[in-house]
Amino acid sequence: MAFDPKAAAAAMLNSYLEDTLSLEEMLSVKGQAAIVTGGTSGLGFCAAQRLCQGGAKVVIAGSTQEKGDVAVELLRTKGYEVSFCRTDVRIESDVERLVAFTAETYGSVDILVTSAGVWSFAHVYDMPEEEFQRIIDVNLVGAFRCAKHVSRYMTEHQVRGKMVLVSSNSAYLSQPLFGGYCHYTASKGGVIAMTQELGKELKRFGIMVNTVAPGGMKTPGCLTNGPVRTLSPEKQKEIGIEMRAATLAEVPTADSVAIVIYGFCTKMADGVTGECIVADSGMLRNIVTHQPKCAEYPPRQE
Repeated sequence: MAFDPKAAAAAMLNSYLEDTLSLEEMLSVKGQAAIVTGGTSGLGFCAAQRLCQGGAKVVIAGSTQEKGDVAVELLRTKGYEVSFCRTDVRIESDVERLVAFTAETYGSVDILVTSAGVWSFAHVYDMPEEEFQRIIDVNLVGAFRCAKHVSRYMTEHQVRGKMVLVSSNSAYLSQPLFGGYCHYTASKGGVIAMTQELGKELKRFGIMVNTVAPGGMKTPGCLTNGPVRTLSPEKQKEIGIEMRAATLAEVPTADSVAIVIYGFCTKMADGVTGECIVADSGMLRNIVTHQPKCAEYPPRQE
């Protein structure tokens, strides 16, 4: 029988129709078990909420029991299936316990979102080394610990899961004015680099690993974090003035970033791994609605 290119093309198109999942299935995480570190507040709470909306059973991890109780109570009033596991991501045994708790409570670990993060401000010449190490330990090594033990569970149980590590656009974009963020940018740049390597290592197991890098958001952390507390009052005042000089006319909501995280947790991301999506409403590209006037900046010292 002669080859019929039209029939072959039609057969291929028909296979697309037959093999394509519905949009509802592509956007759903129904029945999956998710871990969200830093889920008691801000971005982590919003990500947990979206995963719950999508049908996932979610374990919120955080270092403070009181905050965890409040977050779980709020989500449960909406009818969501959610639990809290007190976890300090700086302690490996805590992370191991978190993974075991999730598997025991909900029968699997299918999704990991690492939104636990801390930060502060100090110029490099004033930066206490212990503060630099603290930020790295939570933001970068903490994400590593979670990825280590979740990937171990997924590979042992043949779970083709999703991991979404939270970075920051500060890995690409220096802090406005005169900096003060070297420890934080180092931690978040490390997350982006680590994501690419994890994607490489885990692809053969069907585990997809990606990063979302937000900018400034409306979160409790952004409202309360400031200069390193061990700095002198004079140094704290100096960097505090710099921090207030640059402002944005619009600040993205945490939910606008959580939606991107959610997308990476669904089948929409089955073909994406090792990538970083910057979700900062254009800030990295200098797409802003307000530019500070020169008079708003501190005078340059001669």
